[in-house]
Amino acid sequence: MTEIHGVFEGGGIRGLALAGAVSAVMDDGYTFDKVAGTSAGALVASLIAAGYTAAELREAVAETVWPRLLDHTPGAGLPVLGRHIAFLRFHGIYRGAQLERVWRDLLARKGIKYFGDLPEGKLRMIAVDLTHETGVVIPEGLADYGVDPMAFSIAHAVRMSSAVPFIFQPVKLRHRRTGHMSLMADGALGSKFPVELVSQLGDHPVFGFRPVDVSPDHAHNDIRGPASLAAAVMKTGMSARETLPRGRFTQVTQVLVPTERQSMDFDLTARQALGMFDRGYEAGVAALEELKKSAAKTGDG
Repeated sequence: MTEIHGVFEGGGIRGLALAGAVSAVMDDGYTFDKVAGTSAGALVASLIAAGYTAAELREAVAETVWPRLLDHTPGAGLPVLGRHIAFLRFHGIYRGAQLERVWRDLLARKGIKYFGDLPEGKLRMIAVDLTHETGVVIPEGLADYGVDPMAFSIAHAVRMSSAVPFIFQPVKLRHRRTGHMSLMADGALGSKFPVELVSQLGDHPVFGFRPVDVSPDHAHNDIRGPASLAAAVMKTGMSARETLPRGRFTQVTQVLVPTERQSMDFDLTARQALGMFDRGYEAGVAALEELKKSAAKTGDG
């Protein structure tokens, strides 16, 4: 067994492919000492930190009803004006409560609920405080809000890290000492690939799992009003970086996972979800083969 640190990039539903890739790495004999993630990456990282095996990750992907994770805020499902109402009243189309419930149940299977149930430093993630224009590293950053980090729900934290503005309703976090209310949202606004959370540790190799868009069709947003403009802004914020050259991290083994699905395309069947997982697994196997070839060449030299 080889212990590594894992970093998981955000990417909405593309997190299914990341789960497949990390399963391939685990099946190859790697174990994760510490993990970090943003948005969908935080969802994957939380299950790994809780002790999910590769087989259990695939089972979780198969049994989860992914379209139901998009739970409308009141009125958002109405035709024509629904999304406008959702933006004005709730700042988002979906609540995120169902996502939190599903992840709470998945973590509970391993006896995990709070950050204190894990070894210290095992799991970290990124969210942003929209009210104060700051990034927040969870769990330790929660102490700045008068919250005991070790007594904070992991499922609630991943909901915060995944709350894409205008898409998901921001999560409210009241400062327990000052009484001030903060709106917490998707950590990808601050750091989509939070390699900085583990790359400085130096005691284990770092593997970074990142989705890559290989769709043959270009995205097209039909912008006709404030609601569609807001949605286009956030979709672009989530995907534009994927069209730019990938950063080079000399201390990180990057596992790039091809996927054709758009980040917020949750409307997929169990079979389609498993298809994404399995293609991610294949990408993980391919990345490991390249790593071994590279190591063999270095050894020969």
